[in-house]
Amino acid sequence: MKPPSVLLVDDERFFLSVQRDFLKGSPIAVLSASGGEEALRIAREQRPDLIYLDCRMPEMDGVACCTILKGDRELRTIPVLMMVPEGKEKDRERCLAAGCDGIIAKPIDRREFLEAGRRFVPEVERRHQRIRCGSLAVFRRGNESFHGSIEDISFSGVYVGARCDVKMEDRIRLGFFLPGSDLIETDARVAWVNQGHRRIKSGLPEGFGVEFVGIAAKAADQVKRYIAAYVPR
Repeated sequence: MKPPSVLLVDDERFFLSVQRDFLKGSPIAVLSASGGEEALRIAREQRPDLIYLDCRMPEMDGVACCTILKGDRELRTIPVLMMVPEGKEKDRERCLAAGCDGIIAKPIDRREFLEAGRRFVPEVERRHQRIRCGSLAVFRRGNESFHGSIEDISFSGVYVGARCDVKMEDRIRLGFFLPGSDLIETDARVAWVNQGHRRIKSGLPEGFGVEFVGIAAKAADQVKRYIAAYVPR
């Protein structure tokens, strides 16, 4: 299967190098462009799964490039994350008006850069090995309760197979069993959504990925023991 691709767009070689370094542990193809015109050409030819786009560039800047991308019927579904100098509120407003899917402050923070990308391309620096699973799950969002399945699990979170209307950053209360464990309950944050016509991972059932929030030490230990039993030594 072809790995997902990410396009980095910045006129400064230093910043392109920094971003490439951030992504070096990710199982993705990294493309780069030094300006808006080149970015549009690569986007049309390669159809990347995600674009990191600098706001301020000579000739065609990031705002103009994003406006064209989001106005193109064939390219508008590509997520665009724009990098804006911290404190430049007018630039931020221009980027949002252009239709970008998110904003990252410059100087770039590594964690923010990776977390923003992982919302659209889960392969962006998956730091923890994920183990296939098949246990039942129950979760609550507000006053609503749902059933689903735990499709895979890592030290930091799980993928929940379920059809329900969740959005990124939603908070849920999650409960599930692992073989040989007691009921594991924890709060969790929806990190990415894999449902509807914009499914990111077609190999997984419809659902969403979550990150554990404040998981108790005993529950975390049960997760670690389960994963350790399946990780090759």
